[in-house]
Amino acid sequence: MAKLKLSDAAETMRQIYYDPAAAEVQVSLDIRGVQVYFLKNGTLVIPGTNEFSDWFEFNFDVFGTEGHGFEVAHGDSGAVWHAGFLEHAQTVFSFAKPLKPKFIIGHSLGAASAQIVGSSLRVPTVAFASPRTNRGEKRFSGAGWVLNICRVDDTVCHVPPPFMGFQHVGSVRWMMPDEANPGQDHRIHEYIDCMAMEQNAKRIESHWPR
Repeated sequence: MAKLKLSDAAETMRQIYYDPAAAEVQVSLDIRGVQVYFLKNGTLVIPGTNEFSDWFEFNFDVFGTEGHGFEVAHGDSGAVWHAGFLEHAQTVFSFAKPLKPKFIIGHSLGAASAQIVGSSLRVPTVAFASPRTNRGEKRFSGAGWVLNICRVDDTVCHVPPPFMGFQHVGSVRWMMPDEANPGQDHRIHEYIDCMAMEQNAKRIESHWPR
């Protein structure tokens, strides 16, 4: 099975934010606040929140705008999802499925979506700065395809809070910076810097899947 080098995944994510032409995009989607890129090498890249409206459309929509509670966020697998993240992921899934990506990379809101899409398609997935997407203790087989890379001082990685019953999908590797800066170190270049630190290089995989 082909493996994705984590440092390459992080650099690809950085390119999508700062220099998308360098990432060799084959086709992309930008619709209703959802941005996703399919690269010529078969990698699907899902960036994070880049419009203020995204916070209201996706990030803050925990229970569903219809007000019916968690039942509006049931996925086909029977899992229960954060409603806004599921809505975002459904658009990405429709775009990604016919392309048959070899890898999926996501960051922030894109990492939330990547957890859902990657586990559904059973594609090796690396999610940076990922929030918790799944509610409840139900395990499903596709979760094993997903690796989350999180900083302990990144607020996004701790929401929605555990007392609401939410958890990450797949494996989680927590990185410790030399100096914690709670709530501020969320951008992908700050993740790249943290991954290069000796104490973190020892605790996270160099490639995914292992």
